[in-house]
Amino acid sequence: MAVTSDGRGISGQVEQAAGRLAHRRVGVVVAAGPPEDTHVAARGDAGRGRAPDAHTLFEIGSITKTFTALLLADGVVRGRWRLDTPVRELLPAGVDVPSRDGEQITLQHLATHTSGLPRSPARLGLRENLAYLRHGTDPYADLTEQDVLDGLRGVRLRRAPGRGTPAYSNLGAGLLGIALTTATGTDFGTLVRDRICAPLGMPDTVTDELLTEEQRRRFAVGHRSRGRPADPWPLPGIPGAGALRSTAADLTRYHAAQLDPSRTALADAIRLTHTTPPGGPTQMGLGWHRAGCGVLWHNGGTGGFRSIAVVDHLGGVAATTLVNQTRGADMTTFRLLRRLGS
Repeated sequence: MAVTSDGRGISGQVEQAAGRLAHRRVGVVVAAGPPEDTHVAARGDAGRGRAPDAHTLFEIGSITKTFTALLLADGVVRGRWRLDTPVRELLPAGVDVPSRDGEQITLQHLATHTSGLPRSPARLGLRENLAYLRHGTDPYADLTEQDVLDGLRGVRLRRAPGRGTPAYSNLGAGLLGIALTTATGTDFGTLVRDRICAPLGMPDTVTDELLTEEQRRRFAVGHRSRGRPADPWPLPGIPGAGALRSTAADLTRYHAAQLDPSRTALADAIRLTHTTPPGGPTQMGLGWHRAGCGVLWHNGGTGGFRSIAVVDHLGGVAATTLVNQTRGADMTTFRLLRRLGS
Protein backbone atom coordinates (compact mmCIF):
# COMPACT_ATOMS: atom_id res chain seq x y z
CA MET A 1 0.00 0.00 0.00
CA ALA A 2 1.48 3.36 -1.06
CA VAL A 3 1.96 5.96 1.66
CA THR A 4 1.47 9.68 1.05
CA SER A 5 3.78 12.44 2.29
CA ASP A 6 1.77 12.95 5.49
CA GLY A 7 2.09 9.28 6.42
CA ARG A 8 -1.41 8.22 5.44
CA GLY A 9 -2.05 5.56 2.85
CA ILE A 10 -3.90 6.36 -0.36
CA SER A 11 -7.01 4.60 0.91
CA GLY A 12 -7.03 6.71 4.07
CA GLN A 13 -6.73 9.96 2.10
CA VAL A 14 -9.51 8.98 -0.29
CA GLU A 15 -11.81 7.80 2.50
CA GLN A 16 -11.22 11.04 4.38
CA ALA A 17 -12.04 13.14 1.30
CA ALA A 18 -15.24 11.19 0.65
CA GLY A 19 -16.32 11.53 4.27
CA ARG A 20 -15.75 15.28 4.24
CA LEU A 21 -17.71 15.73 1.00
CA ALA A 22 -20.62 13.57 2.17
CA HIS A 23 -21.54 16.00 4.95
CA ARG A 24 -23.25 18.37 2.50
CA ARG A 25 -24.05 16.12 -0.46
CA VAL A 26 -26.69 13.48 -1.12
CA GLY A 27 -24.22 10.92 -2.45
CA VAL A 28 -20.58 10.92 -3.46
CA VAL A 29 -18.01 8.55 -4.96
CA VAL A 30 -14.29 9.41 -4.97
CA ALA A 31 -11.71 7.36 -6.89
CA ALA A 32 -8.06 8.38 -6.73
CA GLY A 33 -4.48 7.12 -6.86
CA PRO A 34 -2.04 5.69 -9.38
CA PRO A 35 -3.50 3.15 -11.84
CA GLU A 36 -2.08 0.20 -9.92
CA ASP A 37 -3.33 1.42 -6.53
CA THR A 38 -6.54 3.43 -7.09
CA HIS A 39 -8.90 3.46 -4.13
CA VAL A 40 -12.66 4.07 -4.36
CA ALA A 41 -14.66 5.49 -1.46
CA ALA A 42 -18.43 6.04 -1.52
CA ARG A 43 -20.84 7.69 0.89
CA GLY A 44 -24.50 8.70 1.08
CA ASP A 45 -27.52 7.83 -1.00
CA ALA A 46 -27.75 6.98 -4.70
CA GLY A 47 -31.55 7.03 -4.58
CA ARG A 48 -34.25 4.38 -4.39
CA GLY A 49 -32.79 3.09 -1.13
CA ARG A 50 -29.35 2.26 -2.54
CA ALA A 51 -25.88 3.30 -1.46
CA PRO A 52 -23.49 4.47 -4.23
CA ASP A 53 -20.43 2.46 -5.18
CA ALA A 54 -17.81 2.19 -7.92
CA HIS A 55 -20.45 0.87 -10.36
CA THR A 56 -23.16 3.48 -9.76
CA LEU A 57 -23.84 5.50 -12.90
CA PHE A 58 -23.78 9.30 -12.68
CA GLU A 59 -24.27 11.97 -15.31
CA ILE A 60 -20.74 13.29 -15.92
CA GLY A 61 -21.81 16.41 -17.81
CA SER A 62 -18.99 18.28 -19.49
CA ILE A 63 -16.36 15.62 -18.85
CA THR A 64 -18.07 14.30 -21.98
CA LYS A 65 -16.20 17.00 -23.89
CA THR A 66 -12.92 15.13 -23.39
CA PHE A 67 -14.50 12.09 -25.07
CA THR A 68 -15.73 14.26 -27.95
CA ALA A 69 -12.22 15.65 -28.34
CA LEU A 70 -10.81 12.11 -28.30
CA LEU A 71 -13.19 11.15 -31.11
CA LEU A 72 -11.86 14.17 -33.01
CA ALA A 73 -8.24 13.14 -32.37
CA ASP A 74 -8.97 9.52 -33.31
CA GLY A 75 -10.32 10.71 -36.67
CA VAL A 76 -7.24 12.88 -37.21
CA VAL A 77 -4.93 9.93 -36.50
CA ARG A 78 -6.91 7.73 -38.90
CA GLY A 79 -6.91 10.40 -41.62
CA ARG A 80 -10.67 11.06 -41.59
CA TRP A 81 -10.24 14.83 -41.09
CA ARG A 82 -7.68 17.38 -39.91
CA LEU A 83 -7.68 19.74 -36.93
CA ASP A 84 -7.84 22.66 -39.37
CA THR A 85 -10.79 21.22 -41.31
CA PRO A 86 -13.60 23.81 -41.38
CA VAL A 87 -16.57 22.42 -39.47
CA ARG A 88 -18.90 23.30 -42.34
CA GLU A 89 -17.23 20.53 -44.40
CA LEU A 90 -18.51 17.88 -41.98
CA LEU A 91 -22.02 19.26 -41.45
CA PRO A 92 -25.08 18.65 -43.63
CA ALA A 93 -25.20 20.64 -46.85
CA GLY A 94 -26.80 24.06 -46.53
CA VAL A 95 -25.99 24.68 -42.85
CA ASP A 96 -25.09 28.35 -42.40
CA VAL A 97 -21.97 28.38 -40.19
CA PRO A 98 -20.96 31.88 -39.08
CA SER A 99 -17.49 33.27 -39.72
CA ARG A 100 -15.74 36.54 -38.89
CA ASP A 101 -12.96 38.59 -40.43
CA GLY A 102 -12.58 35.96 -43.12
CA GLU A 103 -11.83 33.19 -40.58
CA GLN A 104 -13.88 29.99 -40.64
CA ILE A 105 -14.56 27.87 -37.56
CA THR A 106 -12.41 24.73 -37.61
CA LEU A 107 -12.65 21.50 -35.64
CA GLN A 108 -9.69 22.66 -33.56
CA HIS A 109 -11.46 25.89 -32.64
CA LEU A 110 -14.45 23.93 -31.34
CA ALA A 111 -12.28 21.58 -29.25
CA THR A 112 -10.31 24.46 -27.68
CA HIS A 113 -13.21 26.88 -27.08
CA THR A 114 -11.78 29.44 -29.49
CA SER A 115 -14.57 29.39 -32.07
CA GLY A 116 -16.15 32.68 -31.00
CA LEU A 117 -19.52 30.95 -30.59
CA PRO A 118 -21.71 31.89 -27.60
CA ARG A 119 -21.90 29.65 -24.56
CA SER A 120 -25.33 28.15 -25.25
CA PRO A 121 -27.59 27.38 -28.22
CA ALA A 122 -29.87 30.23 -29.24
CA ARG A 123 -33.08 28.42 -28.21
CA LEU A 124 -32.14 28.36 -24.52
CA GLY A 125 -33.44 31.47 -22.83
CA LEU A 126 -35.05 32.90 -19.72
CA ARG A 127 -38.14 30.66 -19.86
CA GLU A 128 -36.14 27.44 -19.89
CA ASN A 129 -33.83 28.59 -17.12
CA LEU A 130 -36.71 29.69 -14.90
CA ALA A 131 -38.42 26.32 -15.39
CA TYR A 132 -35.27 24.61 -14.19
CA LEU A 133 -34.83 26.86 -11.17
CA ARG A 134 -38.46 26.51 -10.08
CA HIS A 135 -39.22 22.90 -10.93
CA GLY A 136 -35.96 21.19 -11.90
CA THR A 137 -37.16 20.88 -15.50
CA ASP A 138 -34.49 19.95 -18.06
CA PRO A 139 -33.97 23.14 -20.14
CA TYR A 140 -32.45 21.10 -22.98
CA ALA A 141 -35.28 18.55 -23.19
CA ASP A 142 -36.82 19.87 -26.41
CA LEU A 143 -33.59 20.94 -28.10
CA THR A 144 -32.78 18.86 -31.20
CA GLU A 145 -29.66 18.73 -33.34
CA GLN A 146 -31.64 20.39 -36.13
CA ASP A 147 -32.52 23.24 -33.74
CA VAL A 148 -28.81 23.70 -33.06
CA LEU A 149 -27.95 23.79 -36.76
CA ASP A 150 -30.84 26.09 -37.62
CA GLY A 151 -29.87 28.41 -34.78
CA LEU A 152 -26.42 29.02 -36.26
CA ARG A 153 -28.03 31.17 -38.93
CA GLY A 154 -28.62 34.01 -36.48
CA VAL A 155 -25.35 33.75 -34.53
CA ARG A 156 -22.79 36.54 -34.63
CA LEU A 157 -19.35 35.40 -33.48
CA ARG A 158 -17.98 37.30 -30.51
CA ARG A 159 -14.49 37.28 -32.02
CA ALA A 160 -12.71 35.88 -35.05
CA PRO A 161 -12.15 32.11 -34.67
CA GLY A 162 -8.75 31.27 -33.18
CA ARG A 163 -8.26 34.71 -31.66
CA GLY A 164 -7.87 35.50 -27.98
CA THR A 165 -8.23 33.31 -24.92
CA PRO A 166 -10.69 30.41 -24.70
CA ALA A 167 -14.35 31.32 -24.13
CA TYR A 168 -16.19 28.22 -22.93
CA SER A 169 -18.96 27.12 -25.27
CA ASN A 170 -21.39 24.24 -24.83
CA LEU A 171 -22.71 25.16 -28.26
CA GLY A 172 -19.24 24.73 -29.76
CA ALA A 173 -18.68 21.32 -28.18
CA GLY A 174 -22.18 20.25 -29.17
CA LEU A 175 -21.55 21.38 -32.75
CA LEU A 176 -18.30 19.40 -32.82
CA GLY A 177 -20.20 16.28 -31.78
CA ILE A 178 -22.81 16.86 -34.47
CA ALA A 179 -20.08 17.32 -37.09
CA LEU A 180 -18.35 14.06 -36.14
CA THR A 181 -21.56 12.04 -36.11
CA THR A 182 -22.67 13.53 -39.43
CA ALA A 183 -19.32 12.72 -41.03
CA THR A 184 -19.35 9.13 -39.77
CA GLY A 185 -23.09 8.44 -40.11
CA THR A 186 -23.11 7.12 -36.53
CA ASP A 187 -24.93 8.50 -33.50
CA PHE A 188 -22.82 9.95 -30.69
CA GLY A 189 -23.41 7.22 -28.13
CA THR A 190 -22.52 4.46 -30.56
CA LEU A 191 -19.44 6.34 -31.75
CA VAL A 192 -18.16 6.74 -28.18
CA ARG A 193 -18.93 3.11 -27.40
CA ASP A 194 -17.21 1.70 -30.47
CA ARG A 195 -14.21 4.03 -30.83
CA ILE A 196 -13.37 4.73 -27.16
CA CYS A 197 -15.16 2.59 -24.60
CA ALA A 198 -14.73 -0.80 -26.28
CA PRO A 199 -10.93 -0.40 -26.73
CA LEU A 200 -10.48 0.95 -23.19
CA GLY A 201 -12.78 -1.57 -21.48
CA MET A 202 -15.42 0.90 -20.28
CA PRO A 203 -18.83 -0.81 -20.56
CA ASP A 204 -20.72 1.64 -18.34
CA THR A 205 -19.93 4.92 -20.15
CA VAL A 206 -23.04 5.48 -22.25
CA THR A 207 -25.64 7.95 -23.43
CA ASP A 208 -29.22 7.74 -22.19
CA GLU A 209 -30.61 5.98 -25.25
CA LEU A 210 -28.02 3.18 -24.94
CA LEU A 211 -28.59 2.45 -21.24
CA THR A 212 -29.66 -1.12 -20.59
CA GLU A 213 -32.35 -1.85 -18.03
CA GLU A 214 -29.69 -3.18 -15.69
CA GLN A 215 -27.69 0.04 -16.03
CA ARG A 216 -30.81 2.13 -15.40
CA ARG A 217 -31.21 0.32 -12.08
CA ARG A 218 -27.67 1.43 -11.19
CA PHE A 219 -28.25 5.03 -12.30
CA ALA A 220 -28.20 7.46 -9.38
CA VAL A 221 -31.06 9.88 -8.77
CA GLY A 222 -29.85 13.45 -9.29
CA HIS A 223 -30.74 16.26 -6.88
CA ARG A 224 -30.79 20.04 -6.98
CA SER A 225 -30.47 19.93 -3.19
CA ARG A 226 -31.29 17.47 -0.46
CA GLY A 227 -34.90 16.38 -0.88
CA ARG A 228 -35.27 18.06 -4.30
CA PRO A 229 -34.74 15.53 -7.11
CA ALA A 230 -33.87 16.79 -10.61
CA ASP A 231 -34.79 15.49 -14.04
CA PRO A 232 -32.10 13.59 -15.97
CA TRP A 233 -30.46 15.52 -18.82
CA PRO A 234 -30.17 13.26 -21.92
CA LEU A 235 -29.05 16.25 -24.06
CA PRO A 236 -30.20 14.83 -27.42
CA GLY A 237 -29.51 18.11 -29.21
CA ILE A 238 -25.90 18.55 -28.08
CA PRO A 239 -24.69 15.14 -26.85
CA GLY A 240 -21.05 16.01 -27.50
CA ALA A 241 -21.27 18.74 -24.86
CA GLY A 242 -22.37 16.58 -21.94
CA ALA A 243 -24.59 13.56 -22.58
CA LEU A 244 -22.50 10.73 -21.12
CA ARG A 245 -23.18 8.75 -17.96
CA SER A 246 -20.34 6.84 -16.34
CA THR A 247 -19.06 5.17 -13.18
CA ALA A 248 -16.00 5.57 -10.98
CA ALA A 249 -14.80 2.17 -12.18
CA ASP A 250 -14.99 3.21 -15.84
CA LEU A 251 -13.40 6.60 -15.25
CA THR A 252 -10.54 4.93 -13.39
CA ARG A 253 -9.81 3.00 -16.60
CA TYR A 254 -10.11 6.23 -18.58
CA HIS A 255 -7.59 7.92 -16.27
CA ALA A 256 -5.19 5.00 -16.57
CA ALA A 257 -5.31 5.44 -20.36
CA GLN A 258 -4.51 9.15 -19.96
CA LEU A 259 -1.55 8.43 -17.67
CA ASP A 260 -0.10 5.73 -19.93
CA PRO A 261 -1.52 5.89 -23.46
CA SER A 262 1.05 3.41 -24.73
CA ARG A 263 -0.88 0.57 -23.11
CA THR A 264 -3.96 1.31 -25.21
CA ALA A 265 -5.07 1.04 -28.84
CA LEU A 266 -5.72 4.81 -28.81
CA ALA A 267 -2.22 5.91 -27.84
CA ASP A 268 -1.64 8.46 -30.62
CA ALA A 269 -5.12 9.94 -30.32
CA ILE A 270 -4.90 10.28 -26.54
CA ARG A 271 -1.50 11.96 -26.79
CA LEU A 272 -2.90 14.37 -29.36
CA THR A 273 -5.63 15.47 -26.94
CA HIS A 274 -2.95 16.27 -24.35
CA THR A 275 -0.97 18.63 -26.58
CA THR A 276 -1.61 22.25 -27.38
CA PRO A 277 -2.44 22.24 -31.10
CA PRO A 278 -0.56 24.61 -33.44
CA GLY A 279 -1.73 28.15 -32.78
CA GLY A 280 -3.96 26.98 -29.94
CA PRO A 281 -4.23 28.41 -26.42
CA THR A 282 -1.55 27.14 -24.02
CA GLN A 283 -4.14 26.57 -21.27
CA MET A 284 -5.91 23.92 -23.36
CA GLY A 285 -5.23 20.58 -24.95
CA LEU A 286 -8.06 19.20 -27.07
CA GLY A 287 -11.05 19.14 -24.74
CA TRP A 288 -8.85 19.13 -21.61
CA HIS A 289 -8.02 22.17 -19.48
CA ARG A 290 -4.54 22.60 -17.99
CA ALA A 291 -3.81 23.33 -14.33
CA GLY A 292 -0.07 23.85 -14.24
CA CYS A 293 2.62 21.60 -15.60
CA GLY A 294 1.43 18.10 -16.43
CA VAL A 295 -2.06 18.42 -14.94
CA LEU A 296 -5.18 18.03 -17.11
CA TRP A 297 -8.71 18.41 -15.82
CA HIS A 298 -12.36 18.84 -16.67
CA ASN A 299 -15.43 19.12 -14.53
CA GLY A 300 -19.09 18.67 -15.35
CA GLY A 301 -22.52 19.70 -14.17
CA THR A 302 -26.08 18.84 -15.14
CA GLY A 303 -29.43 19.46 -13.48
CA GLY A 304 -28.78 17.04 -10.62
CA PHE A 305 -25.10 16.03 -10.81
CA ARG A 306 -21.57 17.38 -10.45
CA SER A 307 -18.32 15.68 -11.46
CA ILE A 308 -14.63 16.33 -11.88
CA ALA A 309 -11.73 14.40 -13.42
CA VAL A 310 -8.08 15.38 -12.84
CA VAL A 311 -4.97 13.69 -14.25
CA ASP A 312 -1.48 14.50 -12.94
CA HIS A 313 1.15 13.15 -15.34
CA LEU A 314 4.11 14.26 -13.23
CA GLY A 315 2.77 12.65 -10.07
CA GLY A 316 1.44 9.61 -11.91
CA VAL A 317 -1.92 9.87 -10.19
CA ALA A 318 -5.50 10.71 -11.13
CA ALA A 319 -8.73 11.44 -9.30
CA THR A 320 -12.41 11.64 -10.09
CA THR A 321 -15.34 12.65 -7.91
CA LEU A 322 -18.97 12.00 -8.79
CA VAL A 323 -21.85 13.67 -6.90
CA ASN A 324 -25.60 13.21 -7.41
CA GLN A 325 -26.37 16.77 -6.35
CA THR A 326 -25.60 20.24 -7.70
CA ARG A 327 -22.87 20.84 -5.14
CA GLY A 328 -19.48 20.23 -6.67
CA ALA A 329 -16.24 18.84 -5.30
CA ASP A 330 -13.57 20.53 -7.40
CA MET A 331 -11.32 22.00 -4.71
CA THR A 332 -11.43 18.92 -2.51
CA THR A 333 -10.49 16.74 -5.49
CA PHE A 334 -7.57 18.98 -6.49
CA ARG A 335 -6.28 19.03 -2.91
CA LEU A 336 -6.55 15.25 -2.70
CA LEU A 337 -4.60 14.85 -5.93
CA ARG A 338 -1.85 17.18 -4.73
CA ARG A 339 -1.45 15.11 -1.56
CA LEU A 340 -1.35 11.84 -3.48
CA GLY A 341 1.14 13.12 -6.04
CA SER A 342 3.55 14.70 -3.56
